[in-house]
Amino acid sequence: MAAAGSPPWTLVSVHVPKTAGTSFAEALRRVHGDGLRLDNADRPLAHARGERRLAALRQACALAGRGLPDACVHGHFLPVKYALARRTRFCVWLRDPVQRVVSRYHHYRRHGDDEPHHLRWGLVPGLSLEQFAALPQYRNTYAEYLWAFPLRRFDFVGIVECYEQDMQRFAACFGLDPARLAGERANRNPERGTGQGYLLEPAQERLIRRCNARDLALYERALGSS
Repeated sequence: MAAAGSPPWTLVSVHVPKTAGTSFAEALRRVHGDGLRLDNADRPLAHARGERRLAALRQACALAGRGLPDACVHGHFLPVKYALARRTRFCVWLRDPVQRVVSRYHHYRRHGDDEPHHLRWGLVPGLSLEQFAALPQYRNTYAEYLWAFPLRRFDFVGIVECYEQDMQRFAACFGLDPARLAGERANRNPERGTGQGYLLEPAQERLIRRCNARDLALYERALGSS
């Protein structure tokens, strides 16, 4: 039984970088208000694979069998962190992996040169898109985030390219009022028009696809089940 005054379950929303997570967080806040907790301290891609996995497993053990006091938790973390908590439901948004990589590259070029962990993983000033795509730390980000937590464990998987339609599906899935979720998209690249994808040279797209084969497979699976 849930404690008096606590939500019947907690929505755990995984924000993979550059998958409309900022816009989605604003929508969640319109619905949940103070019941929304942002959990961005883990910063998975700032750490080596073994470090982030071990940290997530330790957190999972600490939360095992416990209910969360929040109505919703949203942020940059591995979902396995909350896998053993009680009364949880999970959601995630995915975006075309090629477009996501290019968006992440441009976000780094706009904002990221001063991040202390960047040099550790090869993010140096003036990096080209091709050089960024080849960095091991930033390949297959979906697969890295969803380690030990398969897509079938999510109650909802949204597709960013279908954001408005899938927000309706999200509302229906969790019994929410879609009017309260509605709002403008946030954190877009100001140099790219609304609804437009990044244009790439064929060789650039081939490189990104080759470096993100696991993410492409996850995305295709999500498209088939949405």
